[in-house]
Amino acid sequence: MTSHLLLVNAGAILVYMTLWFFVAKKRDRLDTVDSAWGSGFVVAAWAVALQEPSGRSVLIAGLITLWSSRLTSHLAKRTLTKSEDPRYVELAKKWQGSKWVRAYFSIFLLQGLLVWVISLPTVFAVSKQAVKPDLVMTLAIVLWAIGFAIESLADRQLANFLSQPKNKGKTMQSGLWRYSRHPNFFGELTQWWAIGLIALQGDHGWIGLIGPLVLSILIIFVSGIPPIEKRREGNAEYQAYKRRTSSLIPLPPRS
Repeated sequence: MTSHLLLVNAGAILVYMTLWFFVAKKRDRLDTVDSAWGSGFVVAAWAVALQEPSGRSVLIAGLITLWSSRLTSHLAKRTLTKSEDPRYVELAKKWQGSKWVRAYFSIFLLQGLLVWVISLPTVFAVSKQAVKPDLVMTLAIVLWAIGFAIESLADRQLANFLSQPKNKGKTMQSGLWRYSRHPNFFGELTQWWAIGLIALQGDHGWIGLIGPLVLSILIIFVSGIPPIEKRREGNAEYQAYKRRTSSLIPLPPRS
Protein backbone atom coordinates (compact mmCIF):
# COMPACT_ATOMS: atom_id res chain seq x y z
CA MET A 1 0.00 0.00 0.00
CA THR A 2 2.85 2.40 0.79
CA SER A 3 4.34 1.95 -2.68
CA HIS A 4 0.92 2.62 -4.21
CA LEU A 5 0.57 5.87 -2.26
CA LEU A 6 4.05 6.96 -3.34
CA LEU A 7 3.23 6.30 -7.00
CA VAL A 8 -0.11 8.12 -6.84
CA ASN A 9 1.59 11.08 -5.17
CA ALA A 10 4.25 11.15 -7.88
CA GLY A 11 1.63 11.16 -10.62
CA ALA A 12 -0.51 13.83 -8.96
CA ILE A 13 2.49 16.11 -8.39
CA LEU A 14 3.70 15.60 -11.98
CA VAL A 15 0.34 16.72 -13.38
CA TYR A 16 0.12 19.60 -10.90
CA MET A 17 3.60 20.99 -11.66
CA THR A 18 3.06 20.60 -15.42
CA LEU A 19 -0.09 22.70 -15.21
CA TRP A 20 1.80 25.39 -13.30
CA PHE A 21 4.53 25.26 -15.93
CA PHE A 22 2.04 26.32 -18.58
CA VAL A 23 0.76 29.10 -16.32
CA ALA A 24 4.34 30.36 -15.87
CA LYS A 25 5.01 30.16 -19.60
CA LYS A 26 1.89 32.19 -20.36
CA ARG A 27 2.95 34.80 -17.78
CA ASP A 28 6.57 34.60 -18.98
CA ARG A 29 7.74 34.51 -15.36
CA LEU A 30 9.79 31.69 -13.91
CA ASP A 31 9.10 32.80 -10.34
CA THR A 32 5.49 31.66 -10.81
CA VAL A 33 6.79 28.35 -9.50
CA ASP A 34 7.03 29.90 -6.04
CA SER A 35 3.24 30.21 -5.97
CA ALA A 36 2.96 26.53 -6.92
CA TRP A 37 5.34 25.30 -4.21
CA GLY A 38 3.12 25.33 -1.13
CA SER A 39 -0.01 23.95 -2.80
CA GLY A 40 1.96 21.01 -4.17
CA PHE A 41 2.16 19.66 -0.63
CA VAL A 42 -1.60 20.01 -0.29
CA VAL A 43 -2.05 17.88 -3.42
CA ALA A 44 0.26 15.20 -1.98
CA ALA A 45 -1.34 15.25 1.48
CA TRP A 46 -4.93 14.99 0.29
CA ALA A 47 -4.00 12.34 -2.28
CA VAL A 48 -3.01 10.20 0.72
CA ALA A 49 -5.95 11.22 2.93
CA LEU A 50 -8.52 10.40 0.24
CA GLN A 51 -7.02 6.95 -0.36
CA GLU A 52 -6.34 6.13 3.30
CA PRO A 53 -8.86 8.20 5.28
CA SER A 54 -8.12 8.27 9.00
CA GLY A 55 -7.87 10.77 11.80
CA ARG A 56 -4.13 10.97 11.30
CA SER A 57 -4.10 11.38 7.52
CA VAL A 58 -6.84 14.02 7.61
CA LEU A 59 -5.07 15.84 10.46
CA ILE A 60 -1.82 16.02 8.49
CA ALA A 61 -3.64 17.13 5.33
CA GLY A 62 -5.44 19.82 7.32
CA LEU A 63 -2.25 21.14 8.91
CA ILE A 64 -0.46 21.24 5.57
CA THR A 65 -3.43 23.00 3.98
CA LEU A 66 -3.35 25.71 6.65
CA TRP A 67 0.42 26.14 6.21
CA SER A 68 0.16 26.20 2.42
CA SER A 69 -2.80 28.60 2.27
CA ARG A 70 -0.97 31.23 4.27
CA LEU A 71 2.35 30.75 2.46
CA THR A 72 0.81 30.69 -1.02
CA SER A 73 -1.13 33.88 -0.33
CA HIS A 74 2.02 35.55 0.97
CA LEU A 75 4.11 34.54 -2.06
CA ALA A 76 1.35 35.34 -4.57
CA LYS A 77 1.11 38.92 -3.31
CA ARG A 78 4.85 39.27 -3.83
CA THR A 79 4.84 37.94 -7.40
CA LEU A 80 1.81 40.02 -8.36
CA THR A 81 3.17 43.33 -7.07
CA LYS A 82 6.87 43.05 -7.87
CA SER A 83 9.04 42.37 -10.90
CA GLU A 84 10.40 38.86 -11.42
CA ASP A 85 12.61 37.44 -8.69
CA PRO A 86 16.24 38.22 -9.65
CA ARG A 87 17.29 34.67 -8.71
CA TYR A 88 15.36 33.27 -11.66
CA VAL A 89 16.46 36.05 -14.00
CA GLU A 90 20.13 35.30 -13.27
CA LEU A 91 19.54 31.57 -13.57
CA ALA A 92 17.92 31.89 -17.00
CA LYS A 93 20.86 33.96 -18.28
CA LYS A 94 23.16 30.97 -17.76
CA TRP A 95 21.05 28.61 -19.85
CA GLN A 96 21.63 27.72 -23.47
CA GLY A 97 18.86 26.68 -25.83
CA SER A 98 15.17 26.89 -25.06
CA LYS A 99 14.53 28.69 -21.79
CA TRP A 100 11.20 27.01 -21.16
CA VAL A 101 12.28 23.47 -21.98
CA ARG A 102 15.13 23.88 -19.52
CA ALA A 103 12.81 25.48 -16.96
CA TYR A 104 10.35 22.56 -17.12
CA PHE A 105 12.95 20.00 -16.16
CA SER A 106 15.34 21.96 -13.91
CA ILE A 107 12.77 24.09 -12.06
CA PHE A 108 9.25 22.68 -12.24
CA LEU A 109 10.00 18.95 -12.27
CA LEU A 110 12.87 19.37 -9.83
CA GLN A 111 10.63 21.21 -7.38
CA GLY A 112 7.97 18.56 -7.95
CA LEU A 113 10.49 15.90 -6.96
CA LEU A 114 11.35 17.86 -3.82
CA VAL A 115 7.66 18.18 -2.94
CA TRP A 116 7.34 14.38 -3.30
CA VAL A 117 10.33 13.72 -1.02
CA ILE A 118 9.42 16.32 1.62
CA SER A 119 5.87 14.89 1.66
CA LEU A 120 7.08 11.44 2.76
CA PRO A 121 5.67 11.94 6.29
CA THR A 122 2.15 12.09 4.84
CA VAL A 123 2.61 8.59 3.40
CA PHE A 124 4.38 6.81 6.25
CA ALA A 125 2.10 8.30 8.90
CA VAL A 126 -0.81 6.15 7.71
CA SER A 127 0.96 2.79 7.52
CA LYS A 128 -0.44 1.81 10.96
CA GLN A 129 -3.29 3.30 12.94
CA ALA A 130 -2.70 4.28 16.56
CA VAL A 131 -5.38 3.22 19.06
CA LYS A 132 -5.67 6.73 20.49
CA PRO A 133 -3.75 10.03 20.47
CA ASP A 134 -0.67 9.83 22.67
CA LEU A 135 1.83 12.27 24.13
CA VAL A 136 3.85 12.38 20.90
CA MET A 137 0.76 13.37 18.88
CA THR A 138 -0.14 16.09 21.37
CA LEU A 139 3.43 17.41 21.38
CA ALA A 140 3.49 17.43 17.58
CA ILE A 141 0.29 19.47 17.31
CA VAL A 142 1.51 22.01 19.89
CA LEU A 143 4.88 22.23 18.13
CA TRP A 144 3.20 22.75 14.77
CA ALA A 145 1.01 25.54 16.16
CA ILE A 146 4.09 27.30 17.60
CA GLY A 147 5.87 27.04 14.25
CA PHE A 148 2.84 28.34 12.37
CA ALA A 149 2.55 31.33 14.70
CA ILE A 150 6.26 32.15 14.38
CA GLU A 151 6.32 31.92 10.59
CA SER A 152 3.12 33.95 10.21
CA LEU A 153 4.24 36.68 12.59
CA ALA A 154 7.75 36.89 11.10
CA ASP A 155 6.41 37.24 7.55
CA ARG A 156 3.91 39.89 8.66
CA GLN A 157 6.56 41.87 10.53
CA LEU A 158 8.91 41.81 7.55
CA ALA A 159 6.16 42.76 5.08
CA ASN A 160 5.15 45.73 7.23
CA PHE A 161 8.78 46.83 7.52
CA LEU A 162 9.41 46.62 3.78
CA SER A 163 6.18 48.44 2.94
CA GLN A 164 7.49 51.65 4.52
CA PRO A 165 9.56 53.77 2.07
CA LYS A 166 11.78 55.04 4.90
CA ASN A 167 13.09 51.49 5.40
CA LYS A 168 14.32 51.01 1.83
CA GLY A 169 17.79 49.45 1.92
CA LYS A 170 17.65 48.97 5.70
CA THR A 171 17.78 45.74 7.68
CA MET A 172 14.83 44.43 9.67
CA GLN A 173 16.05 44.07 13.26
CA SER A 174 12.97 44.27 15.48
CA GLY A 175 10.28 41.86 16.62
CA LEU A 176 11.21 38.22 16.00
CA TRP A 177 13.96 39.44 13.68
CA ARG A 178 15.85 40.74 16.71
CA TYR A 179 16.43 37.15 17.83
CA SER A 180 16.89 35.37 14.50
CA ARG A 181 17.96 36.51 11.04
CA HIS A 182 15.49 34.05 9.52
CA PRO A 183 12.64 33.42 11.99
CA ASN A 184 10.22 32.64 9.15
CA PHE A 185 12.41 29.70 8.08
CA PHE A 186 12.63 28.55 11.70
CA GLY A 187 8.83 28.55 11.94
CA GLU A 188 8.49 26.62 8.69
CA LEU A 189 10.96 23.94 9.74
CA THR A 190 9.29 23.62 13.14
CA GLN A 191 5.99 22.83 11.42
CA TRP A 192 7.50 20.17 9.17
CA TRP A 193 9.40 18.47 11.98
CA ALA A 194 6.11 18.39 13.91
CA ILE A 195 4.50 16.58 10.97
CA GLY A 196 7.49 14.23 11.00
CA LEU A 197 6.71 13.44 14.65
CA ILE A 198 3.16 12.51 13.69
CA ALA A 199 4.58 10.17 11.04
CA LEU A 200 6.52 8.32 13.76
CA GLN A 201 3.23 6.77 14.89
CA GLY A 202 3.13 4.71 11.71
CA ASP A 203 5.13 1.62 10.77
CA HIS A 204 8.55 2.65 9.46
CA GLY A 205 7.52 6.21 10.32
CA TRP A 206 11.17 7.14 10.70
CA ILE A 207 11.39 7.11 6.89
CA GLY A 208 9.00 10.05 6.93
CA LEU A 209 11.64 12.08 8.77
CA ILE A 210 13.56 12.19 5.48
CA GLY A 211 11.06 14.87 4.40
CA PRO A 212 11.77 17.51 7.07
CA LEU A 213 15.47 16.58 6.97
CA VAL A 214 15.67 17.35 3.23
CA LEU A 215 13.75 20.60 3.74
CA SER A 216 16.14 21.58 6.54
CA ILE A 217 19.17 20.94 4.32
CA LEU A 218 17.64 23.00 1.50
CA ILE A 219 16.79 25.95 3.74
CA ILE A 220 19.99 25.99 5.81
CA PHE A 221 22.58 25.09 3.19
CA VAL A 222 21.17 25.50 -0.33
CA SER A 223 18.27 27.67 -1.47
CA GLY A 224 16.99 29.34 1.70
CA ILE A 225 19.47 31.14 3.91
CA PRO A 226 22.68 31.12 1.74
CA PRO A 227 21.40 33.21 -1.23
CA ILE A 228 19.83 35.77 1.09
CA GLU A 229 23.05 36.14 3.07
CA LYS A 230 25.14 36.30 -0.12
CA ARG A 231 23.11 39.19 -1.55
CA ARG A 232 23.89 41.21 1.60
CA GLU A 233 27.61 40.56 1.84
CA GLY A 234 28.42 44.18 1.02
CA ASN A 235 25.84 45.67 3.39
CA ALA A 236 27.65 46.97 6.50
CA GLU A 237 24.43 47.25 8.53
CA TYR A 238 23.51 43.66 7.76
CA GLN A 239 26.99 42.38 8.58
CA ALA A 240 26.80 44.04 12.01
CA TYR A 241 23.34 42.51 12.48
CA LYS A 242 24.73 39.15 11.40
CA ARG A 243 27.50 39.20 14.00
CA ARG A 244 25.10 39.64 16.92
CA THR A 245 22.05 37.68 15.73
CA SER A 246 21.44 33.94 15.49
CA SER A 247 21.09 32.64 11.95
CA LEU A 248 18.00 30.44 12.48
CA ILE A 249 17.03 29.50 16.04
CA PRO A 250 15.71 32.54 17.97
CA LEU A 251 18.24 33.39 20.69
CA PRO A 252 19.11 36.52 22.71
CA PRO A 253 21.31 38.87 20.63
CA ARG A 254 25.04 38.67 21.27
CA SER A 255 26.57 41.80 22.74
